[in-house]
Parts: sequence; structure tokens; C-alpha cells
Amino acid sequence: MDLHYLEIFNTIATFESYKKASAVLHISQPALSVQIKRLESQIGLKLFDKKGNKVYLNESGIMLFSYTKKIFRIISDLEDAISDTQGYVGGTLNLGGSNTPGSYILPEIIGAFKKQYPKVILNLSIGNTADISHYIHNGTLDIAINGGTCNYNEHIYVEELLSDRLVLVASPKSPYCSLEKITTSKLRDMSFVVHKTDSQLYSFYDKFLQQMGIPENVVMSLGNIDAIKKAVAANLGVSLIPYCAVKFELQFGILQQLNVPNLNIKYPYSLIYNKNKTLSAASKKFIDFIKDSIDDYANK
Repeated sequence: MDLHYLEIFNTIATFESYKKASAVLHISQPALSVQIKRLESQIGLKLFDKKGNKVYLNESGIMLFSYTKKIFRIISDLEDAISDTQGYVGGTLNLGGSNTPGSYILPEIIGAFKKQYPKVILNLSIGNTADISHYIHNGTLDIAINGGTCNYNEHIYVEELLSDRLVLVASPKSPYCSLEKITTSKLRDMSFVVHKTDSQLYSFYDKFLQQMGIPENVVMSLGNIDAIKKAVAANLGVSLIPYCAVKFELQFGILQQLNVPNLNIKYPYSLIYNKNKTLSAASKKFIDFIKDSIDDYANK
């Protein structure tokens, strides 16, 4: 039985997604489909059922997945043992980040870490806070940085590393940019571009409404921060965004921060990992590295 095919199956089964497996394995989705068909032909079993755009393990797939999880856990343990014996930091690290830290903080930190420890292979998965928490809990991811707040499983270690601030931004074309300060009455008149309602950013937008005593006025709901920033730059509305996600646009005048005197909402970023999963040498090095450097990369 081809171990490469089993690795592909295990990754797709873990994420229940060809798209996410493609990003982790750096293999195109059509190529993954071809190789899964070869595995199914090799073992004489169909492994997945498909409903719409989603894939689900069938009974045979669930059986095989129970074995591949054990196989790749043993391989991971072996890699760690070899690394410890030889005294170097290597192996594979599967990292995760919710949308804001995953897109705007972790990539630079990963790049700097890779220069220092070139033998470590680093994979980064980005998703919403709940998904990243789930993947840490089930062992798919080794370490993650989540934004916002979450009710974590008791087996997940959580440590706040950094507190960002939320800023209200608008297009330079907006008439609000000419105002010295934004009053509550002006906030009531504004149309907001927000993140989807199951996101942490939306929950903080809701907190903002309560703090300011204003009603909800959503003109558009979008699935990621880049789309939100583009909508705001096109003067379709204003938005409440973590500073680290918008500092480039503010620096180059693509967006402008509005002065809201009473706005003081912090947005935390937390390190999370599974307490029951043995940390490899690479994991320990990355945890130390990110604790030492996250403040620099988030604020530079």
C-alpha cells in the first residue's frame, strides 16, 4: 500500500476538504482526486461520499482513517525522536491561525523562523477561530494563534500573547474623514461593512454597538478582511478592523482612521495547543520564537 496515497487520504479526511488538503500538501485539487481514485482502486474500497462541494468519509473511509491517524502519529513521533537524538531541529510543523493573525502576523514570523531553522517544514492553515480550535483539539494542527475570544476545550492550552486595538476606518473619499472627531450621532448615520456573523470580528462589532449605544446598520457582510478593506476603500461603508490588519492601508492613505474618542476595544491574539499532544523540539522552538517576536511583527 502506497504511503504517499495514505498521506493524501489522511489529510483530506482530517480537514474534510480537498481545498484545505491542497493548501497543506501543495498539490492541486484535481491531482488529489486522481490519487484518491488510485488508492480506492488499489484497496478495492470507496472512501468518500460527496454532497454538493463537501466530502464525507463513508463507512470504509472511517475505518481506514482510524488506522492512518495511528500510522502518521507514529511517523511524527519517530521524526521527533530522530531530531532529539541528532540534536537538530527538524520535522514538520502544522500551524494554524484565525483570519487576522493567520493573514497578517504569522506569515512573516514563519519566514523568520524558517531562516533560523531551515530543516523544519512549516504548513499554515487559516480559518475561523472555531475551526482552528477544533483542529488543535483533534490533533490536526500542532500550534495556532487565534484572534478574539473563544470557549476552548479543557484540553487546549491558551495563553494571550498580544492585545491589538480595533480602529474605525473609512475611504479617504468619505465625508467622515473631514471631521475632527466622530460623535455618537454620526456613528448612527454610518453604514458598516462587517465580517460574517459567525466570526470573532462580528462579535466585536456587536460589542462596539453596545458600547456606543447605536443600532446595527450593516450595508454589507463579507467573508474575509481583504474583501472588507476593498469595499471600504471603494467608499461602500466604514468598518471596524484590528490595527495590524489595516496598518499598511493607513500608512499609504488607502484608508483613513476615524477619530472616535470613546473607542477603546482590545482584540487579543492567543497561542493555543493541545495539552495532551507531545510537543516536538520544533514546536517548542516555535513557541519560544513567537513569544519573543510577535509584538515586533504585529506592530512594525
